[in-house]
Amino acid sequence: MRYAYVDQNICDRSPFCPASRSCKFGAFKLERKGLFQVEINVDKDKCTGCGVCTRYCPHGAIKLVNA
Repeated sequence: MRYAYVDQNICDRSPFCPASRSCKFGAFKLERKGLFQVEINVDKDKCTGCGVCTRYCPHGAIKLVNA
């Protein structure tokens, strides 16, 4: 099974992340780290591996990986 993985070295950690908003399964978790900084992670249990979020990430920080 595949799931989305966020590469924290590439991600800009924007609280307005379009990729996290594109997930219709609510798999993205945004944890505030400051006023305009968040840590973005994916809940593997909710992620279906559909890949929609990979198309919405402007930085290419999200990849699909095998579980």
